[in-house]
Amino acid sequence: MLLNNSFATLPSVVAEGRRVIGNITRVATLFLVKTVYSVLLAVLVVISQVEYPFLPRHLTLLSTLTIGVPAFFLALAPNKERARPHFVRRVMRYAIPGGVLAALATFATYLLAREHYTGAGSLEAETSAATLTLFLISIWVLAIIARPYTWWRLGLVAAMGGAFVVVLVVPWLQHFFALKLVGMTMPWTAAGIAVVAAGLLELLWRRVDRRSPECDRVMKTTPGQLDVLPAK
Repeated sequence: MLLNNSFATLPSVVAEGRRVIGNITRVATLFLVKTVYSVLLAVLVVISQVEYPFLPRHLTLLSTLTIGVPAFFLALAPNKERARPHFVRRVMRYAIPGGVLAALATFATYLLAREHYTGAGSLEAETSAATLTLFLISIWVLAIIARPYTWWRLGLVAAMGGAFVVVLVVPWLQHFFALKLVGMTMPWTAAGIAVVAAGLLELLWRRVDRRSPECDRVMKTTPGQLDVLPAK
């Protein structure tokens, strides 16, 4: 400790600070992506005068698998990323494109599903298609934020995707979460829209990385190395 004139503890203090800042950045991006797409979806629903595309149980499932559980593990994970300034600016550069793309893709799927499905049970089919699109985009956001990959980060993303598949195939979970993919055309259309949106998101975030004054690279330093940003 510094009170005991023990400066040997400084490297571990810096390493812990980096871990906290880096993990908060990842988790904040996850939560703000949700905030952006939730607000934009609400605006689109009001403008279009249609029913909201999700039930509360859908949002519970999506938030748990793409934000809640992953955020818990990412917040506590080891992290040696270099601490960078302008926290809010950096997070918003990722959260706004991610949220906007997620909202637009989900709403497009929902409108197509409303045109495709008619008759009894159409509302459940429409909301299920929208939920599928939003989940696929959100899981891709998680996959990007979890980089650089380690075995447990890959396992985390795979486990969240697997949990969603389990919900889709187990009958009582389908009923509980009101999820039912009807037919082949609309589910594949929903997945295709999500893939296109995920590809655009990947390109946009890579462009943000290239244009950022402080490049989002991982510094392969050890706790015994001090890596300080140059003075401005």
